[in-house]
Amino acid sequence: MTVSESPVYFLDTSALVKRYHPERGSEVVQRAFADRTARRLVSDISLIEVHSAFARRVRMGEITPEDFQAVKAAFAADVQSGRLSVEALDEMDKAEAARLVEHYGLSQELQTLDALHLAVTKRLGGAPPAHRLLCGPRLVRRVGRRGVYGRQP
Repeated sequence: MTVSESPVYFLDTSALVKRYHPERGSEVVQRAFADRTARRLVSDISLIEVHSAFARRVRMGEITPEDFQAVKAAFAADVQSGRLSVEALDEMDKAEAARLVEHYGLSQELQTLDALHLAVTKRLGGAPPAHRLLCGPRLVRRVGRRGVYGRQP
């Protein structure tokens, strides 16, 4: 694989949290981070969603407030170091997400945030084999129909 063919991973929040908290599927995400040739992308909504996911874990007693602070620091370090690139949502992404919800949401569940992640993935040219979407099970079912290689970690 040449540099231009280096893998690009787009992580939705359900995959991204596996980077910072060991759970089923974490090894898949860790392999994506171990690949020095790969680019790893998240949409900017993940900046909020990661905080929300770990705040919920504090409320449920799964992690401590200190763990929450450590996760925030590790996530910020990944972004600041370039290990994670943050893609900002734009108006076209929002319009595409609305179109996806209108098209798929009438016959199956497609949540707002999943539609936004899919729209960003589509804009970035998410197509196999170089682009890989690491995401939760609901989104894996959707992306296969969109021509994107999706894998549930």
